[in-house]
This record gives sequence, structure tokens and C-alpha cells, in this order.
Amino acid sequence: MNRAGSRTRPCAGPSAAGAAAASPRWLAAQPALDHVCFAIGRAYYAYLGMLEGVLKEAGLSKHVRPGMGHILFALFEQDDRTIKELVDRVGLSYSTLSGLVSRMKRGGVIRCRGDSADGRFVRVSLTPLGRSLEPRCRAALARVDQIMLAGTSKEQLRSTRLTLQHMTDAMREHEARRRGKKQAKPGAVPRSPSKPNLNGGPKR
Repeated sequence: MNRAGSRTRPCAGPSAAGAAAASPRWLAAQPALDHVCFAIGRAYYAYLGMLEGVLKEAGLSKHVRPGMGHILFALFEQDDRTIKELVDRVGLSYSTLSGLVSRMKRGGVIRCRGDSADGRFVRVSLTPLGRSLEPRCRAALARVDQIMLAGTSKEQLRSTRLTLQHMTDAMREHEARRRGKKQAKPGAVPRSPSKPNLNGGPKR
């Protein structure tokens, strides 16, 4: 550890020690398992277990898996959207959303077709099966809210949403910077411009 008043030399990149030094003192003093990243992890796994139970109770588990609700509710809201429109609406990455779309297509819940106006894009729409699931999906959403938000005030909910959005934005910004630095290594051969793929996102 550095003595009080000393200056640290800039390092080439982030490190575990550097991250710890940058943390507020009150946060660094907490037991590791009390940090927010572990709290989010515990909430996530509890959420998955609860959601799978709700889907089973609603008779949806054969067709709907955790994560698919983002796409279903975006299409309930407005059917026949491009992948890009879905990404913008639900806030998931292209890779995550494309994987969900593939599974939902195999399950017969959605269909995909090329955009007639621009062949670079794929449009996603509900099948008759997918549309028939809407009443049960909305009932399941109400049940999830009832379980998760029991005893939660409107102000607590608003604060939680803002905090989660702030953390999500911070992690995405960090990942974007990391990817940018990785692509800009000295001496690296520049990539040729990527061609757009059919789902409207950058080709990987």
C-alpha cells in the first residue's frame, strides 16, 4: 500500500489492486460477499428459480424460457419488428437477442423473414402460437410483480430501477471502452470494414 501523500505512477491498464484502491474506503472495508455484485447474483438466481416456477404454473414452460419475455412483450406491443428495432426497444445486445430469437423460432413462437425494403434486415413477428400466449404471459408478469415487489413502495421501486439502469450503463460503457482498446493495439493490422448481416447488427 502507498503511504499517505505519495503519488502512484500511471499503469498500462486496470488491475485488481488498482480497482481496490479506486473503491471508496467504506466499500472496500465491507466483507467481500456483502458487495453489490454478489447481491445481484443472488437476486438473479432467485429470480430464475421463481420465474421458472411461475412459467410452469401458467402452462408456459413448454414454449417460454427466461429471457424470452423481452422479445414477446416487445412484439405484443408492436408486431413485425426488425432485430435492430427489438434491440433498441428491449436494451439487450445483438448476440443475446439473436440467440433468444433462434430458440423462439425453433419453438414455433415467432417467424423471421427478410425485410422487403432492405434485405440487410430481418423482421420478426409472432406466429399464431406466439400470439395465443399473450394472455398467459401477461398473467405471469402480474404474478412475478406480485412476488418480487411484495412490500416495496413506489419510491423504492423507482430508486431500484434508476440504480440498476445506472449500473447497467456503467458496465456497458466499460465493455465498450475495453473492446475499443483491444481493437486499437499498436501494430495491429486494421480490419476491413465489416459487412452488415441480415439481422441488422454488426457482423461478428
